[in-house]
Amino acid sequence: MTAQALNSMLRMVFLCLGPIGALACIAALASQWSEVDALDRVALPLLAVILLVVTGVVAFNLLSVTLATRISFVATAVYFLLGLDRQFFWFVLHHQMLSESSYWFAVLYATAFVAFRADRAIQVCAAIFVISLLICLSHLWTLKMGGLLTYRIVASVVQFLIASMTLVLVQVAVGRLRQQLDQVRAVAFLDVLTGLPNRLSAQQQLEGMMRTGRKFSVVMLDIDHFKQVNDTYGHQTGDMVLRETGRVVSRHLHGEQFMARWGGEEFMLVLPDVHKQGGKALAETARQDLYQHVFDQVGGLTASFGVAECVIGEDLNDVMRRADAALYAAKRQGRNGVRVAMDDGRLTRLDLPAQVDQE
Repeated sequence: MTAQALNSMLRMVFLCLGPIGALACIAALASQWSEVDALDRVALPLLAVILLVVTGVVAFNLLSVTLATRISFVATAVYFLLGLDRQFFWFVLHHQMLSESSYWFAVLYATAFVAFRADRAIQVCAAIFVISLLICLSHLWTLKMGGLLTYRIVASVVQFLIASMTLVLVQVAVGRLRQQLDQVRAVAFLDVLTGLPNRLSAQQQLEGMMRTGRKFSVVMLDIDHFKQVNDTYGHQTGDMVLRETGRVVSRHLHGEQFMARWGGEEFMLVLPDVHKQGGKALAETARQDLYQHVFDQVGGLTASFGVAECVIGEDLNDVMRRADAALYAAKRQGRNGVRVAMDDGRLTRLDLPAQVDQE
């Protein structure tokens, strides 16, 4: 699953769970309407409002789903911990056990791994458990000193703490496994030499945009006379040139735009929501920057660029074929240039008679 697809899925899940969480707060408040706890009287409506507001701003794309999830998680965690502390002042003494709301800590521990990266989620879960432990131990000590501590209270608290610790340990194991899987996945979609996304990664993200009908342009670029660099200076110097090329060109990309190593000395720029005119302007800027760059041992190098915009109805192979044709047109016409493929498959004015040029 691509990062874009994963983010879309998380956004959809959040837009569903936000209102459900707010509804759960209202239901919890209604269930104790005859005798509402002082904490719940304030905290439950406030938490419901926070969940609804955050859901609303996510729906209008005013806030990232990641930040929204973390805000909702922190607000919920604070309420749960305050609620746990509050139980010992009346509910535990009256019922000799913790309330059913303690069961929700299991959901809290699991949600941490959705709201945060695995390593940070482990830290968050550990912090919540430690705070819960301190709350329980402090109240047990107070009850003992007041002669109010009973076996049932101790058993209920111990069960809660053991269950929480078990959940944390299970989530830690799952989190570690997730980290390992993420690392394996990153290697599978990363070009080790340059640190850029590889061809497979670029293809998957391009196919994802085509499935959703999102507009984009691609820019193919090829380092001119790269074979001579390897033959003259050696492959280590050639590798340095590839890494430097990626670094120089990538600094002109913004937002969701990215550069991938397509193969050999050939790279691709993926430009979501950019028309071919914008792709041409960006490629020209990158070409000039690369032309002025001085590579150690080698000196100056140039690159040729081919631009194509995705057209409705064509598949990825069609887009790549047109970008590739524009690239090799730039090669044929002297290198160190930018050429743009037209939507009907023809190339730019330098490749066409003046009377039929549309660019």
